[in-house]
Amino acid sequence: MAVIAVLAVVASMVVPSISELRERSGLRAAREQFVSALAAARAASVQKGKTASVTLSNSTIVVSATTGLSAQSLQIYGPLRLERTTGAMLTPLSGAPTTIVYDARGLITPTTTSVARYQLQIGTLADTVCLTGAGTVMAKGCVL
Repeated sequence: MAVIAVLAVVASMVVPSISELRERSGLRAAREQFVSALAAARAASVQKGKTASVTLSNSTIVVSATTGLSAQSLQIYGPLRLERTTGAMLTPLSGAPTTIVYDARGLITPTTTSVARYQLQIGTLADTVCLTGAGTVMAKGCVL
């Protein structure tokens, strides 16, 4: 009985830390996937010399690019369902756009001087991804 009691105490200490580790890992993966989608859209716009966009809807990310002379939109990345793959919810904060459009120079259009903020959340853990008006992801925090 003493061995079972000790095992129960040890398990009660280990299980919460494993759960938090899983949430942190999922949050990190969701952040990397979101930043990768933004980078893919920006690179596609510069490479093709046409607009590319990232569309966010219910924690799902789709990257599309304009191609050819007829300006058709072609999906190049996604749909990436963050909630299903990592357990993360993606939410635009304080009026951030749900469609981010990069022009042929890799800049966000329409041009803005404000920083767009997007929150990723799993359980009680949250992370914020910030996007400048120039179209770059801010490395540390949301302060210029």
